[in-house]
Amino acid sequence: MKNYEEINVLKETKRNATMAINAIDILMSKVYNQEFAYELTSQRNRFQEFEKKAEAGLWEHGIAAKESGWEKAMLWGGIQANTLLNISTPHVADMMIQGNTRGIADLMKVRHNNKNAGSYANEVAEELMDFEEENIERLKQFCR
Repeated sequence: MKNYEEINVLKETKRNATMAINAIDILMSKVYNQEFAYELTSQRNRFQEFEKKAEAGLWEHGIAAKESGWEKAMLWGGIQANTLLNISTPHVADMMIQGNTRGIADLMKVRHNNKNAGSYANEVAEELMDFEEENIERLKQFCR
């Protein structure tokens, strides 16, 4: 039971970080504010650290994490539609704030539904949620 719950939390942590990396990759071509581009690049690098931590935890359970092509395509389409008429820095920052907020909610839900997950999975998920909260605060300065 514990392994299954640990795996669920690690998978969601990996999915969350991967989704953020993919979103930033898609959005970077639409960002023209140098300071904002630097912030997103910095966040992307940190999300990669979380992705690697989650992958390492999954590997310990004999699971090779794989990315969903469907999710990536849906993300790309959603971002293209959302930025079709507005690529302003405040709009893109707001999109990132919404993504971080959704990421926190998803991680909270998976942790709540997998209360017996091990400490490693919970620590990585908690660190990622804290990081996403920090991101939201930093992104707010670009919404003006």
